[in-house]
Amino acid sequence: MSFLVLSFELKAQTDERAKEIVEQRIEELSARTDMEFDFSELYDHFLFLYNHPININTASTEELRTLMFLNDNQIIVLKDAVKRKGSIRSVYELKDLDGFYVELVLAIEPFISLEVVEKPRELKFNQMLKYGKNQVLIRYGRVLEPQEGYAPIDDSTLAEHPNSRYLGDKNKLYFRYKYRYSNRVSFGFLGDKDAGEEFFTGNNPNGFDFYSAHFFLRNQGKLKALAVGDYHIEFGQGLTMWSGLAFGKSSTAIGVQRQARGLRPNTSANEVLFLRGAAATYSIFESVDLTAFYSNKGMDAGLDARDTSDYEDLVFSSIQESGMHRTPSEVAKKNAVNEQIIGGNLSFNYDGFRFGFTAFKTIYDRELFKDIAPYQFYDFQGKENFNAGFDASYANRYFSAFGEMAISANNGKAIIIGSIFNLHPRLTFTVLYRNYQKDYQNFYAIPLSEGGRAQNEEGVYFGALMHLGTKSNLRFYYDLFKFPWLRYRINSPSWGNEFSIQYERNPSRYFQYYFRYQFEEKMLNLTDSEIPILEVSTKRRQNLRLHLTYRVSRQLKLQSRLSFSGYQQQPLDISKGYLLYQDVQYTLSNTPLKFTFRYAVFNTDDYDSRIYAYEHNVLYKFSVPAYTYQGQRYYIMAKYDLNEALSFWVHFAQTFYTNREIIGSGLEEIQGNTRSEITAQLRWKF
Repeated sequence: MSFLVLSFELKAQTDERAKEIVEQRIEELSARTDMEFDFSELYDHFLFLYNHPININTASTEELRTLMFLNDNQIIVLKDAVKRKGSIRSVYELKDLDGFYVELVLAIEPFISLEVVEKPRELKFNQMLKYGKNQVLIRYGRVLEPQEGYAPIDDSTLAEHPNSRYLGDKNKLYFRYKYRYSNRVSFGFLGDKDAGEEFFTGNNPNGFDFYSAHFFLRNQGKLKALAVGDYHIEFGQGLTMWSGLAFGKSSTAIGVQRQARGLRPNTSANEVLFLRGAAATYSIFESVDLTAFYSNKGMDAGLDARDTSDYEDLVFSSIQESGMHRTPSEVAKKNAVNEQIIGGNLSFNYDGFRFGFTAFKTIYDRELFKDIAPYQFYDFQGKENFNAGFDASYANRYFSAFGEMAISANNGKAIIIGSIFNLHPRLTFTVLYRNYQKDYQNFYAIPLSEGGRAQNEEGVYFGALMHLGTKSNLRFYYDLFKFPWLRYRINSPSWGNEFSIQYERNPSRYFQYYFRYQFEEKMLNLTDSEIPILEVSTKRRQNLRLHLTYRVSRQLKLQSRLSFSGYQQQPLDISKGYLLYQDVQYTLSNTPLKFTFRYAVFNTDDYDSRIYAYEHNVLYKFSVPAYTYQGQRYYIMAKYDLNEALSFWVHFAQTFYTNREIIGSGLEEIQGNTRSEITAQLRWKF
């Protein structure tokens, strides 16, 4: 009996640790952008692996890449160990392999198996009916306080200022259905309504403002993948074609190599980052795959009239990425421009070598025409673009090398080259060089970068992971970069650097902690003026964090964090801030009820010294709020499993500001110092 209890505790701790690593990556990605993203595809991916673990004794290189935690060196080391030993008999053997360490083993343990995995069932209709898994999600949420966009207004004032109020109510609604048969077949659809958007009325007579649907088939003879509807494509290092989200620099330090998953379905509510149409991957020979893809979808954009000598032409100046359609002006931008993409990829894989060639053409039905500011001088303009790229990688047990070169129709070029070295069983080192010319033009390029785009950037990245015994690790990276041309709010060529160091320790299976320091230095205008001036100065951002995790028992888990931030743009004064929070996760004994609670105290001088922190929310909903100004915040979430098929979540969060009488601005403005939000969700599995 004691063995069973211990096994349960170890399994629970391992599962929680894997979740924490994924959540930490989401937190770091969100801290680099103010946009809100739906990361449900990432959770879907790991949830499937959790329920269908990979047998590491028989898995192919391609299957091991889907774990996403392993780089090419570690995959080669693992496959060599299996070949040498015949099989891995215990997961604890992994920590003795070169490049593996305790934290990595704990991260992948929930998603791997050492036993024979059941062979995929035949793709027959009766088998799909019997063994397929269905899931329905229904979600509701809203901000409770009155907001300016929903305040009463008389008809004459609204007619004079039509964008002074939202068209719809403040409810957020989400519906999702998904069917999955092993990893062979997946299909489903979702609908999403943001607060302020209309629902079954006005501009949305058919219900939700955004719909997405997909059908996905995998491993049907030589047809390796087929996607119809909304899908994603990932190739190489993200320099030529990468349609979804991608992680960049993070505290993992050495995780800079992209593990492209090729063709996969879109299951998120992100309204911009996807392709819509059809795509297929076909195995021409044993080691050669051909992928063809076509996309045709509407894009949000503001149209402008351009007078010519003969006629008036409608053009657009930018793509709108918010996905919000709450006011007449936002609705007018919805699907205002049509985008077509047609292209393909040819890849070759053999004995540690991997090569790929990708090319695609983008066609808009209207011309992209900008009344450009100086920093936009090299941006894409026109109706058609062409992008092509070549990627390659090689790995053995001691090092791996990877890279990609790309070119756009205007002859703009970009390159990224990296390598990971297992210098010692206790030391892994990585170096990466990137050079994205100022005239490289590609809307579907998301490689590792500082500026957020594959354009106007050159840099060198160094990262290392040191194992300080079996219970401690030290991670650090240094990134030195420059921008050869002007950037938004930077009216001259500029430079910068970023440094991060993290010490993590696991004194016992019940207690872990890490300490992290981050420093970033970049350039910024002293004013917001677009006039080319020399008033550019250095800005510095620092963050210090101590994070502790303690599992008191099977039922109770505690997490504590203390963070400090500092921001200064010379010669202005420094602004500072801190965040202190306590998390409590409690599962009632012998009941299907689980609680998560956080209480946080924060104080920052301004928005520049804000601090981000991941918050637990209902399944597939992600919250990484910026704690800014002065106040307290708490949230409580309860999950109740009514039975094996039905689960219910409710999440309530409230923020009190002690130095603000108005929260937000514009139509989101709240008159008062409190903001409250509630979310409820029901899941039905059958």
